[in-house]
Amino acid sequence: MLKKNLSLQQKFLLSIIIIVVPIIGLVFSWLEIQVIKQAKEESLDKARIISRQVILTRQWVTDCGGWVLVPRKSRGAENISCFYDERIKTEQGIFQRFTPSMVTKKLSLYSSVEKLYSFKISSLYPMNPANTASDFEKTALTGFIHKGKSEAYQFDENSLKYVTPLYMTQGCLKCHDKKTISHNNIMGGLSVTIPLKKLHAYLKKNCILLAAAGLTISFVTVLILFFLMRRMIIKPLVELEEKTKEISSGNLNARAAINTGDELERMGNSFNEMAQKIIEGRELLEKRVEQATEKLARANDDLKALDKLKSDFLANMSHELRSPITVITGGTNYLSRTLKQEDNRSYIEIIEKNITRLSRLVSDLFDFTKLEAGKIEWDFAEENLTLLVQEMIEITSTLAADKNLDVVFEASGDIFINIDFERIEQVIVNIMDNAIKYSDSGTKIIVTLHQKPGWATLSVQNQGIGIKAENIETIFDKFSTVPSGRNSATQGTGLGLAISRAIIEAHNGRIWAESIEGMSTTLLFTLPA
Repeated sequence: MLKKNLSLQQKFLLSIIIIVVPIIGLVFSWLEIQVIKQAKEESLDKARIISRQVILTRQWVTDCGGWVLVPRKSRGAENISCFYDERIKTEQGIFQRFTPSMVTKKLSLYSSVEKLYSFKISSLYPMNPANTASDFEKTALTGFIHKGKSEAYQFDENSLKYVTPLYMTQGCLKCHDKKTISHNNIMGGLSVTIPLKKLHAYLKKNCILLAAAGLTISFVTVLILFFLMRRMIIKPLVELEEKTKEISSGNLNARAAINTGDELERMGNSFNEMAQKIIEGRELLEKRVEQATEKLARANDDLKALDKLKSDFLANMSHELRSPITVITGGTNYLSRTLKQEDNRSYIEIIEKNITRLSRLVSDLFDFTKLEAGKIEWDFAEENLTLLVQEMIEITSTLAADKNLDVVFEASGDIFINIDFERIEQVIVNIMDNAIKYSDSGTKIIVTLHQKPGWATLSVQNQGIGIKAENIETIFDKFSTVPSGRNSATQGTGLGLAISRAIIEAHNGRIWAESIEGMSTTLLFTLPA
């Protein structure tokens, strides 16, 4: 697989090389094999022709009575050993009788001088020791006799050895005894040796030429295909890529100019139509956004007015509710002191608890409206946060004891921080109140306070049902309440943690919750030290 980080142009070039070069290499390798095969066939045909010509010459000598006369002093009679030294005197001089075997040997001497080829008579039962067959020739003669083969040849590094059978004729009986003749009327074989050094040099030269031609054709083919591919495919794609980048950078007036008359040109036209549609769509979208912005601005003004009315209403209502609550509180205190009957006192306790809840609700509404309106007054001073946490634990200890809860406090020492004492006290009370409210009876509440460079962190962990993951972020929203008890009931107004978040964020801190569903919930906040 081609790497993904290669460009399309590089992938095309590699693909062309991978496809074209092996194919051309195979074609030229096949041609090289055929050239070598043809050269061997030509050498073999040459050996066949030579052997046939020699056999025909021997046949002519045989047909001439089994011998021919050669002047003894002539050049043609030199350097020839005669098995039978038969000389005949005539008026023209002394002549040597040449048998077919002697003629064959003389012709072989002539060919050896020319270094074109050489041949000899080979026999399994030679009359002349010079005609003793080699191992290859013995194998060939055995094949002629027993298997009826008509020829045998062998290629080695330097030569071609070719052997063809010599058959006995009537004229041969003048010199040869029938006892020396092999089966199938075969008296021996004609062995032709053709040197192949020149042929090997020729083949090597041709192979080099073929390899050079293959490389040249491969290079030219790859170059032409790459040029055509670049001109017909890559160039239009590059044009599309450049115009796409221009459009993505904000120039929606960019247009592709592709004139190839094929699918790429149609793609370019579609691209230009798309760019025009984008301009039209943007103009329409801008118009709709402008209209929607105007509507949102009017709606926002209306919401601000309604929010101000709501804040003013809540502020006025919380302020107006404090007076009757104060009167009712005073009345219940008087009744609590004067009534002696137990039944009446139990009713007074119920009234007092609900007045306390109502007072807290009114106080939360009042604080929330002031925080939301940004009208709260802050009083920052350096305070001992460790001491403050201890005091809040003591204040809420009565509520913890009512549920048989054990509060464990762990701190590394006194931590002094610049805070609004009353507001941070309010946050700690809210967090402790939540921990007590949602803890299972008989469990522990673990309060941990520690300081790291630049920050102080307080965590309050209860052991209860926990909070579901989808609700973990919503518990700090105003008026948000989620089931936190074992009975899946919701408690509170959803203002305590919203107020706590506003106070902590006003201190440039952060407040959040962590929970393991079914096991525990931890509320944490950090303050800059």
